[in-house]
Amino acid sequence: MTGGPVIVDMLTGFLGAGKTSLIRRLGEAGALADTALLVNEYANLPVDQRLLGLSGLRADVLGDTCLCCVIDDDLRASLLKLLDLRAKGEVPAFSRILIETSGMADPAPLVATLAKDPLLRPRLKLGTVVALVDVRHYADTLREQEEARAQIVAADRILLTKRDLAPGAVETAIRIMTKINPLAELERADPMKTGAEIFRPGPRLRPSRDGEVAADKHAHFHDRMATLVLRWPEAFDWAMFATWLSLLLHRHGRSVLRIKGVMTVAGEEQHGPLFVQCVRHVVHEPEHCPDETAATGAEIVMILRDVDPALVRRSFEVFMARAGTPAMPKSVAAIA
Repeated sequence: MTGGPVIVDMLTGFLGAGKTSLIRRLGEAGALADTALLVNEYANLPVDQRLLGLSGLRADVLGDTCLCCVIDDDLRASLLKLLDLRAKGEVPAFSRILIETSGMADPAPLVATLAKDPLLRPRLKLGTVVALVDVRHYADTLREQEEARAQIVAADRILLTKRDLAPGAVETAIRIMTKINPLAELERADPMKTGAEIFRPGPRLRPSRDGEVAADKHAHFHDRMATLVLRWPEAFDWAMFATWLSLLLHRHGRSVLRIKGVMTVAGEEQHGPLFVQCVRHVVHEPEHCPDETAATGAEIVMILRDVDPALVRRSFEVFMARAGTPAMPKSVAAIA
C-alpha cells in the first residue's frame, strides 16, 4: 500500500481509566477497521486468535481488519517492523495506527519519537492524542502521579470516564482539566457510547464564545503550572520567531510542556496562517492552514511549569518588536 504518511493516533490515560474497555468496544463495533493497534502492555482484547507469528511482535487480527500488536517499550523498532511488514504485504492492510500507551507512560517521548526520528518522520504523521480521565480518582491521581498530569497536557482531546460512578464530580473535573490543558477539546459525551470520531482532528486552537482562545487572557497558575496566551497584532518574521522559540526551548525545554499557535508570517500571507505546535522541547514541522480563517497576526497558547510566564511574555513581545535588530533584547538574554 502506498500513499502519504500513515496517521498515528494515540490513546493515553492513567491505570484504570478505561483504555482497554474503550478499545474493546470500538473493536466490537467495527470502528477500528483499517487500523493497526499497538498496545505496549498486555490487553485482554477479543481477538480471533489468528496468530500472525511476527518476529518481535505478538499479533492478532481484531475482527476482520484491525491488526493488534502487543509490543515492548521499543516503540520505534515496533513501528518500523510494522511498516516494513505492511509494505511486504505480510500483515493485513491498514491506513491508520492507534497506539494504546501504558497507564504509567508519559506520552511526550512517544510524540517526540514520531516527530524526530529520520526513518519514521516521512512515513508517519501524528494525528490526535486522546486522554481518558477517571472521574472517581482523578484528584488523587493528579496529586500523586506526575505521569497523569503529563497525559492530560499532551492531549488534544480529553474524555471523562466512569461518570455514572461519581456524577457529582464531573463539573469540577471539567474545570480542572480545562485549567491544566486549555488547548484540549473536552468531550462531554460518554466515551463508552462514542465511536472512532473521538480521534477526529480537533481545531487548531479551541475558541471560546467570544472568539478568544479558551484560556485566561493572563497567565494563571495551577500548582506549579501556568497557562499563557501570547498575541501579536501583525504578520512577523518567521526567522525571528524561530530564534526566540529556540532560545526559550534551549533554556526551558523541560518547563515548556505544550505550545500551540496559529500565526501569519510576513511574505507568506497567500499560503494562509501557519500552525505551530510543540510538546516539551520537540517542535513539530509547521503546517500552512489555507482552510483556516484567522486575523493577521499570531495567537499562541503555552502550558508552562516552574517558569515565570510574565518573563516569557516580556521576552516574546520585546523580541518581536525589535525584529530585524541584531542586538538581543535584555529580557531575552535573561530568559535564555
